[in-house]
Amino acid sequence: MRSMTGFGRAHVERDGVRVVAEIRALNQRFFELKLSLPRGWGEHEAQVRKMVQSTVSRGRVEVFMRYTATKAPAVKLQVNEKLAKLYVAELRKLGKQLNLNGRLGLETLMQRPEIFHVIEDEDDQIHHGVKLGFEALDLALKKLETERIREGNSLKRDFARRIKKILLAMPKIEKLSAETRTEVLASFQARVKELLGELPVNEKRLYEEAAGVAQRGDITEELTRLRIHLEALRELLDRAEPVGKSIEFLLQEINREVNTMGSKSQNAGLAQLTVEVKGEAEKMREQVQNVE
Repeated sequence: MRSMTGFGRAHVERDGVRVVAEIRALNQRFFELKLSLPRGWGEHEAQVRKMVQSTVSRGRVEVFMRYTATKAPAVKLQVNEKLAKLYVAELRKLGKQLNLNGRLGLETLMQRPEIFHVIEDEDDQIHHGVKLGFEALDLALKKLETERIREGNSLKRDFARRIKKILLAMPKIEKLSAETRTEVLASFQARVKELLGELPVNEKRLYEEAAGVAQRGDITEELTRLRIHLEALRELLDRAEPVGKSIEFLLQEINREVNTMGSKSQNAGLAQLTVEVKGEAEKMREQVQNVE
């Protein structure tokens, strides 16, 4: 069992590049991913999404990635050879025309800045940053998963405690239910005899009517189904895959059975116990909103 909420942060720094990845997971019924990536990383969004969904299947996930160059990028010197040759050819031609005897050297070309261009090699740095970004994202996802599992184990213990409380209350509910049925039957018989007095009584019809009255307060079927749902819920707590939606469904069924039991209660003690059971079920319904 995992919680839907958690946080993971990691950074990787190497060869003049630092990348920070932060992931925040929040509870939400369906999966939603919000990405904030560095400029120029848009083409890698699908791969980032795939990595996140391999870890998180439900909830709102926010991913923030920051890229920083810790040193200047490598530079390249680009020489416009075609332009340099053109300069040399034209200068020589001009020298002949003007009968100039000066030698044409590199100093002359160095004075022409348009021949030389210094280019920062940012593409390699960005490519390297993307590679480090995936490393940082993987580390952040692992930290997020650790936190979600830790919180999930806490939720699991809470569910287990509440299931145990309900199961401990059920024998008491069964006992009070049986006592109530006996009391209802006896009261019904006494009331009928009082009303009929000395008149002949059709005992078969009398018992049929009494059984009907007692049946209206019978919660045997509800208790049986409640036990089945609680056992199924216990099994879900030990599964590794996402179980939030399955738990939600079972809690709806548990709530339905408890509500029916409460409506049939004809005893103050029994009514109080069903209220307590319903309280535990409601607390689990609140907690399951955080379960993936």
